Amino acid sequence: MNVIKKAGKILQENVCDHCIGRQFAQIGSGYSNDDRGSIIRSMTAKNAEIKIEKNLRKFKFDKKLIKPSEKIKCSVCCNFFDEKNMNKWLEKIQRASRGLDYKTFLVGTKLSDNLITNEENLWERVGIDYCEPIKSEINREMGKLVENNLKKSFSNTPDVTFILDIKNNRVITEIKSIMFYAEYQKLKRGIPQTRWPSGKYKTSVEQIAAKPYLTKTKGTGTKFHGAGREDIDALCLGWRPFVLEILNPKKRLTIKEIRALSKKIPKAVKIRKMRFSDNKEVAKLKEAKYNKSYKSLVSCENPIKKKELEALSRLKRVISQKTPERVLHRRSDLTRNRRVVSIKAKYINPKSFEITVCAESGTYIKELISSDNKRTRPSVTSILNNPCKCTKLDVTRIHI
Repeated sequence: MNVIKKAGKILQENVCDHCIGRQFAQIGSGYSNDDRGSIIRSMTAKNAEIKIEKNLRKFKFDKKLIKPSEKIKCSVCCNFFDEKNMNKWLEKIQRASRGLDYKTFLVGTKLSDNLITNEENLWERVGIDYCEPIKSEINREMGKLVENNLKKSFSNTPDVTFILDIKNNRVITEIKSIMFYAEYQKLKRGIPQTRWPSGKYKTSVEQIAAKPYLTKTKGTGTKFHGAGREDIDALCLGWRPFVLEILNPKKRLTIKEIRALSKKIPKAVKIRKMRFSDNKEVAKLKEAKYNKSYKSLVSCENPIKKKELEALSRLKRVISQKTPERVLHRRSDLTRNRRVVSIKAKYINPKSFEITVCAESGTYIKELISSDNKRTRPSVTSILNNPCKCTKLDVTRIHI
């Protein structure tokens, strides 16, 4: 079907130049849909013949045929593209952005059921050979208005996204999180890594680290993405990688400001190597399998001789661990094989000794010591034939 014949079918109903031009958006570059529609309307009135070349972008219209749009009630967009209506939506965006610190933006649209139906009805009548969806044109034209009036820059990875919810006549804002990578040490026992849902623990590494950033950015909350976690009663003396995500920040920070705020974090947690991050790094962090080194104080039920500890070298192997009884309430009961890379023992007295262990990611060290009712095999307990338990545990290194 040539352009004029197709345009004639469109013009059987009242349709604005935007909605005419949008049906031929892939024909000829350098034109707005409004201009394209005006030209096609003029040519259709003159019954001019237009044939489409194979390379649509080389097709040229006669710009002399562009005429001011007539005031009609458009049966497709319901006059969405009228200047007055567009400015109303711009005002809504301005109100929605008050108090937000941002440099880049993106516009999205949630169409009303009416607009969706109107567009689909048009496509059924004339086809979709050269068309562009109305949502794309709304996003683009509103984006131009925001750039020109609010002096912000368009971006596909924006600080804020403005969504035009046409059905409910409102603008929804989606604010990009601030995400930064860092490494932490936990220097106080009895602190979980993340917020405890039941409120059993007053604070966490996440809350301690996030507090100055939430205050400064006026964010609504945080997400903590750690490369594994240590037990609540364990210290983390090695530097554990993590990404802290600040949700819905009203103020954005420079890396210099982020690093300066780390000095306001209480001494229970130390942070270093801060830089900006993103979701891709979070995914990599979650998938990373770092070996870890531990130091543990062990007590044994029966007296032990220093010479007996030499047998623990037999633990340098692949061990089998069922999910520990202490975490069965929140994790599947599975059997996992984990490698103990190295183990050394230091005699203290007949009832206690210290071990240093380097093990594969996901190894349960407390159960490596106690055997967890034989759910870990072999174990310190089984090799020494002496019930043992971990009384103190520290993570001394994460092997990044």
